[in-house]
Amino acid sequence: MLMSPIQFFKNLPKKKCVACKKEMEEQADCYTNKCEKCSTII
Repeated sequence: MLMSPIQFFKNLPKKKCVACKKEMEEQADCYTNKCEKCSTII
């Protein structure tokens, strides 16, 4: 039986910064892979 899309997204692991490995607070329109502290974009 296929998993519902809602269950699929709820079961995804928390997003982590690729530089410092801390959990990131995800935003709906955010595709970055670095947290604010590690990001060099101003």
